[in-house]
Amino acid sequence: MKIQKAFGTKKIIALVGEKNSGKSNNLTHLIENFRKHNKTTSIYAYGMPEALINYLKKFGVKEISSLKHLIKKENCLIIIDEMQKLKLNDRRYKDTLQEFVDFVYHNNVWVILSSPNIREFNSVIGGVIERWLLKDIRIDQCIRGSQLRQVIEDYKGRYKSLGSISIDKDKLLVIDESEEMIIRCPYVEGADTKKNLKSIF
Repeated sequence: MKIQKAFGTKKIIALVGEKNSGKSNNLTHLIENFRKHNKTTSIYAYGMPEALINYLKKFGVKEISSLKHLIKKENCLIIIDEMQKLKLNDRRYKDTLQEFVDFVYHNNVWVILSSPNIREFNSVIGGVIERWLLKDIRIDQCIRGSQLRQVIEDYKGRYKSLGSISIDKDKLLVIDESEEMIIRCPYVEGADTKKNLKSIF
C-alpha cells in the first residue's frame, strides 16, 4: 500500500507544497490505493473543498468539522487540511496540540496534515511532524527557523534546484531523518476540482 509507505513507522506526517502542485490529486490516489487493500479502516477528513470531499465519500471518507468529532475514534486515518483553522500551529494553543498528539498515540490513529499555505508550517506544528511528503516548494516560502525550512535546506537530492524542490505532479518526495523515497501517484480525474474552471479572459 502506497499510503503505508508514506507513513513508514511514523504516525504524524505532513503533505506540503505550493498551490496547484498536485497535493489533492496525490492524496486522492493514496486513498484509492489504500481502499483496494483495506476496505474497513475508517478515514476522517477535515477542511477539504466540497467537491473533493464529495468525491472521496465513495471511498468511505467521512467529513468532520471540529476536533471534538474525533472523540472515541481509534484505529483510523485522519486527514486534516487547513490545520491552522483548528489552531494546531498556534503557540497560544500548545495544550490543544499536545492533547491531539496524545490522542493520536493512545488511540492508534494515523494523521496527514496539510494546508494550502506553506507558511502555516511553523516551528510549533513542525515539532510534531515526523515525516514530510513534499511537492513543489521554495525555501523562501518557509518560515525561518521552522523544521520544514531545515528539511529543504538539508535536502541535496535530484529534485533540488536553486533553493527549491521541484517535482512532477504525479510524484511525492517523502523525507524523514532516516530515508527518502519517491511515491508515484497517477492523475485522478475525479479529484481534479480545477479542471472545469472557466477562464475569465
